[in-house]
Amino acid sequence: MADFNTRMPKGNAVYINRLNKIKILGLIRDYSTISRAELVTKSGLSAPTVTRIVSSLIRDEKLVKSIGMGSSNGGRPPVMLKFNGKKNYVIGIDLGATAIRGVLSDMNGEFLEEIEIKTRLEAGFDEIMEDVANLINNLAASKKRSARSIVYGAGIAVAGLIDMKKNIVEYSPVFNWNKVDIVKALEDKVDFPVIFDNVTRLMALGGLCYGKGQRSMNFICVNVGYGIGSGIIVNGALLTGSRGFAGEFGHITIDKESDIQCSCKKYGCLEALASGKAIALTAQSRLARGQNSLLNEMSEGDISSVTAKMVADAANNGDELALNVFKRAMEYIGIGIANLVNLFNPEMIVIGGGVSMAGDIFFDNIKEVVEKHVMQPGSRELNISPVAHGENAAIMGAFALILNKVLNLEFVVQDRAVVYAGTTD
Repeated sequence: MADFNTRMPKGNAVYINRLNKIKILGLIRDYSTISRAELVTKSGLSAPTVTRIVSSLIRDEKLVKSIGMGSSNGGRPPVMLKFNGKKNYVIGIDLGATAIRGVLSDMNGEFLEEIEIKTRLEAGFDEIMEDVANLINNLAASKKRSARSIVYGAGIAVAGLIDMKKNIVEYSPVFNWNKVDIVKALEDKVDFPVIFDNVTRLMALGGLCYGKGQRSMNFICVNVGYGIGSGIIVNGALLTGSRGFAGEFGHITIDKESDIQCSCKKYGCLEALASGKAIALTAQSRLARGQNSLLNEMSEGDISSVTAKMVADAANNGDELALNVFKRAMEYIGIGIANLVNLFNPEMIVIGGGVSMAGDIFFDNIKEVVEKHVMQPGSRELNISPVAHGENAAIMGAFALILNKVLNLEFVVQDRAVVYAGTTD
């Protein structure tokens, strides 16, 4: 196994060089192409320092490549540089309750291979981790990888409370996990680093690195699926809170008089009232009371098979029961989002998850409610839109976990193995 515990000394020339190298690598990645002269101007570093760092990034880290001559302004044409995303790989895992999706990608976010397997939810944590390890290793062994290429690591998106101080899943109601250690479970089964985080935070991180968030320093990603969560980007950084529990949007109390119990054992949570699961259960309850609806026909009389998607489809077809259930859920979500807007004053809200796939009926209702409840006048023109990459949003965030480690030179290659070089904190 690779050694991930090497620490970088601070306050010396090696440390300063590493900070400068991180700055240059970030600039090269941020621009599609850039010359050494432009790097000198944008970084504020001297020309010899930039030249030395670029040479190292090309020769040693192999994270940068020369792509030919640029346009001349009268002198010698500059050599143009580009981030070498095509020859360096990452693996993203979307660990869901029904399926586990894994994707091998280059660092530009281009998919090379995808594998999906059924989640053996009833088998428990150890067996699921065995399946995840096999999935990661199968992707790493893909014949679509370039010869002598490097897989820098695997990022995993998982639903649940993540304790970032202890690096464990504190609690996941979806999987019924308590205090489980994903990294420890995989470290003897996988030959490169594994990192994980909350699925909705990773959707936000994916937007920051690969999606609409690249143009925004302050935005919020809301995930409305089986559960509800949020990922909050403040000044270009992911908000995690003191231990990593920030963003549990689904567990704000939206109706203190509600008798509907949430998975967290509290009553009146947004998730209990407006998630995909809640929408389905509410519709089933009304059908059981004998209310007429297209949903009876769509479910072929099996009320227990009614899903949130069925409710959305019936609502789009004008079904009164479905419209009532769906619009009520959107009102709850819209009030919750308006509260987020009033708290954080974001530039935009992006929304993903299965329920958001309902399209216009979802977004039109959300926007109408948010506009009624936001306080700041400017926020009434807030951009509320679907997440970039749709169903792949969590996967892109899992890629971004590894990409950020690479761009900060925390994961580096030594003797063709990825090692942890420590942080610059």
